[in-house]
Amino acid sequence: MDFIASLTKFLADKQFAVPLGQMLLFAFLVSICFFLSRHKMGLLISYAFVFYWGFVFNHNYFIDLLGYATTGFFLYVFCGVITAALILIGFLREV
Repeated sequence: MDFIASLTKFLADKQFAVPLGQMLLFAFLVSICFFLSRHKMGLLISYAFVFYWGFVFNHNYFIDLLGYATTGFFLYVFCGVITAALILIGFLREV
């Protein structure tokens, strides 16, 4: 029960604001993908935007946590690139 209370407190203290231009670009690209029946591409675009927003909006948190050491940033980008590559390989495989 204590975990749920601490998780709720952590999430309640956060703010998330995405610039309107980025949100419109995201909605436009995903809508085009879905209209053209490119569902996998739409999911990949969604992943890219979420990865980017996760980095941009948590940049100060990463600096507080890691200092100005670049190792943590490289690790974040490396994990994101590896995940994107695995997603692309999965999309290109025939089922």
